[in-house]
Amino acid sequence: MEIFLSILATLLCVPWPAMVMMSPMMLAAPGFATKKSSILFAMVFFIYPAFIFILLYAIGFSFYRMNPLWWAAAFLLAGSLVSLLYKLPLQLYNLFRGISNYDYCIHNNCVYLNGKLIKDADVKTFIHYNNRGYYSKDKNHVYYSTNKIKNADPATFGPLTNDNTNSYWHDKQHAYFTWKCIAGADGASFEYAGHQYAYDKDHVFFHAQLLSNADRKTFTPLADFIGKDAHHVFVTSNQVNTIPKPTEFEVVWINEELFGRDQQQIYALRYTFPHLLLPFPGADPETFEVVGQHYAKDKKQVYYYSYHIQEIRIVEGANPETFTLYFDHIRNTDASDGERFYKAGLLHKNKK
Repeated sequence: MEIFLSILATLLCVPWPAMVMMSPMMLAAPGFATKKSSILFAMVFFIYPAFIFILLYAIGFSFYRMNPLWWAAAFLLAGSLVSLLYKLPLQLYNLFRGISNYDYCIHNNCVYLNGKLIKDADVKTFIHYNNRGYYSKDKNHVYYSTNKIKNADPATFGPLTNDNTNSYWHDKQHAYFTWKCIAGADGASFEYAGHQYAYDKDHVFFHAQLLSNADRKTFTPLADFIGKDAHHVFVTSNQVNTIPKPTEFEVVWINEELFGRDQQQIYALRYTFPHLLLPFPGADPETFEVVGQHYAKDKKQVYYYSYHIQEIRIVEGANPETFTLYFDHIRNTDASDGERFYKAGLLHKNKK
């Protein structure tokens, strides 16, 4: 009987680790933190194996000849730590006090955000921006989430634009991106340039970063994370020094993929330093086309440009006129020109 009960207790506890790992989905369910019953159920669930071992001890049996109270204590501790990690006791406490765990809430002359107190907030003058960036303000302070933004002017503080296309904010003196004050930005002249870029009367910025060599007068955003001026091309805030004539550089969509192009080259956009724009070696911009699965071709040759490698490969021996995607499960290859077979841009050792 003791062995049977030990095996039964084991089987009942087996789902616990997997269900704890899946619990974030349960806790993130809409309305979960608004119901006391839901939070209580989750807290009990996290410690339910402890009750199994307490029952086993109460009826006078061991757990594989071990004291089941030790196992009960272990699961009680582990489950309690999980509840504390997810702040379930605090959420339950908030509900008993009448404080919402979601969004902004005013209770007893205090302001809360997601159940956390915004210290020193003035209830009478407090306003927020419908959770847009979690900014709010009162007559005395500007807040990001529940933290005060130092030196921000609440009288002139607001979003840079009236839509959600960017995360820039400003007041009469400073500019902000998320919770950061943008060093060197003039808040009074700060404006949104487009495609994640902004500028003031003298400078260009990408998020909170100054483009130190950008020419404000000639700077043009080209696409998200890409811009240029009369002298340089920029990817995010990084200056690209490999473009011979920035005035000729443009971005183009080819088969729903974004590439850079000038009169001499086609460039793959990588966005990460130092490989920001990689030229396709010897590519002809006029006949360049995307095949798919990181293959491209022009009238002369075929290229492989996977983002997992730090180069653009010329596909050895491939005939661009007949090259196509072709999965061969016997050779485990993904492309062919009818004579040769390729995998990830590399020639398969055996031909047909």
